[in-house]
Amino acid sequence: MAMSSLADSRWRVHPIGKAATLRRAAADAMFWGLMGLVALFAIALLSGIVAEEVLPESQAASTLDLVTRASVVGDLALGLSGLLAYGLLGALEGPLMARALVATIRRGAPETSVPIPLQWEAARDSSARAYRLIVIWLLTIVGLCFLIVVFATFESGVDPVGLAILGGGALLLAMIWAGIPLTGRVFRRWQVRHSEELAQWWTQPHRILAAGRELTAQGISEARARAGLGGALPGRGTRTLSTVLVTVAAFAAMAGLTAFEIVVAVAYPDATRTASRQLGERADLGPEAERIVDLLAMGMGAAGGVALLALAGIVVCTIILRRSEHRVLRRALADTAAVPPPYALLRRAMAPTSLAILKVLFAFSGAGAALGIALWFVDAVAELPDWDHYAAAGPELRAAGALGPWIVLGSLTVLALGIVISSVLDARDQSLRDELVQRWPVRPLPEDSAAEEPGRPGASVH
Repeated sequence: MAMSSLADSRWRVHPIGKAATLRRAAADAMFWGLMGLVALFAIALLSGIVAEEVLPESQAASTLDLVTRASVVGDLALGLSGLLAYGLLGALEGPLMARALVATIRRGAPETSVPIPLQWEAARDSSARAYRLIVIWLLTIVGLCFLIVVFATFESGVDPVGLAILGGGALLLAMIWAGIPLTGRVFRRWQVRHSEELAQWWTQPHRILAAGRELTAQGISEARARAGLGGALPGRGTRTLSTVLVTVAAFAAMAGLTAFEIVVAVAYPDATRTASRQLGERADLGPEAERIVDLLAMGMGAAGGVALLALAGIVVCTIILRRSEHRVLRRALADTAAVPPPYALLRRAMAPTSLAILKVLFAFSGAGAALGIALWFVDAVAELPDWDHYAAAGPELRAAGALGPWIVLGSLTVLALGIVISSVLDARDQSLRDELVQRWPVRPLPEDSAAEEPGRPGASVH
């Protein structure tokens, strides 16, 4: 191998194809969808408590109580499948990345175009442990629950329904367990076969020389200081606005809660704080007091609206910031004499991730799917004798049960569209990341704290 060829080694962001970008986007969707399930459960629980306080023994309180209980079913069903999908997607990272990099070699990628550490480590390190850890945790919890069901079934007498439940549970546990050898052997063998070819093509000398070009935070800061530039990130005004909107959302939420407490204190002076948590009879207020209560009630609605608008503004700010940052990066790339952009901006641009608005969309999709399952579940079991608690469901709630499957379908459709959009944006940004890493090589890994150390050796910045 010619010495000149070896000396030209540098990091590159190789195109990794649709499968790998879809996997990354789907993993993002699963994570934020699971966060949406957690948020739905918390909101349903708090709503049930508030309804019990404000509207005791009312149809609204009963409906919220039933939906809260049923949402646990949706959370458990989607949470279990979502965790398994998240683990499986994590296990696929290594094999898909290794296959994608081998494809770039066969398309003619030179030995000097060394994959960036994010791609190289994903292709070489085993990713099967992600699924194994999740499965062991799930099997421990689900297995204990299954044993309880087994004992309860035999204690109360075995019937066809009980046998079907036991058989289905055993089959589910077996399928979950079967994923361990699938990811640990089949996927790993597939990854190793490809990664060996990678190691033969991009040898250790190539990788060492490419890593030696890495720029450090101190080097970039000094270069910008010599040019009379600081380390401020672009979009300062938008960042300030985003901070203001976060503050507004927090204050609006607190104002709404304060208004609620004042309404309770004024309209329900006999409210108790005992275990029964009853508000008592509503006070007979005068015109002025009623006007105050009405204004406070409208204030609660206004505060909720302001909080939602502020959250929408925060999402818009993140989109504007991203476009502003990309504009700064492309302008710097177009200027051959430009100093490096701020170190934090480079690292952020090098890390593939979904847009903030898509993460919010994934969370809402997860919560929406769980809510749809909850509505369907209430309607499905309301007439069953073993579920007599749900017999209290009103006609409106039972009618909403027919919408449950459609809500689930719509939520999953939105989730799938978000995954596709995130994957397309990721693939489009790969060329930008490749240009950046050739010009100003930095590590994209957020957890790589060593890259932040001022004393770390690296290439000089001119």
